Amino acid sequence: MDRRRRNRNDKRTQELQTTISQAFQSHLFNHLYPRSTISISLHVLSLDGALLVACLNAASLALVDAGIPMPSILAAISSGSITPADDSSARPEPILDLNLAEEQELPFLSLATVAGRQGEEDKVSVLVMESRISIGGSNNKMESMLATGVDGCAQVRKKMEDVIRKHGAKIMQSRR
Repeated sequence: MDRRRRNRNDKRTQELQTTISQAFQSHLFNHLYPRSTISISLHVLSLDGALLVACLNAASLALVDAGIPMPSILAAISSGSITPADDSSARPEPILDLNLAEEQELPFLSLATVAGRQGEEDKVSVLVMESRISIGGSNNKMESMLATGVDGCAQVRKKMEDVIRKHGAKIMQSRR
């Protein structure tokens, strides 16, 4: 594939900036920093799909590392749907974490959730779908992709929390 250099005025870049900014503006405890600016700078070194998802997860981890308080970690994942080619009446199979080739061929959505309070379900914070699918009918792809994506976000959040705890324990150990 050809590499295309994107500048700051590129429409896709501006959409990503807006989505990421809105996701974290509503998620962070901004009232604790009334006269401050929290700036998130992301540099993509390699891309094999799920650009928005990678940016949201990286920004969430960077904010935790910087000590910015938030109610929970914002975790993101991409979810798609495969319909078996040999049987048109078969139920669509939802899949997680699509690569670039799968994003170009399959219907998919990018989803980010935050953990709900004790006993509550996770809350969807970001939902972006750039492909067309039929919503009605018995084989509802959208519903299966969304349900699988929410479960996937919970798994990603658990992994992120484990890594943060290990990193925090390592830092505390080095200070002793």
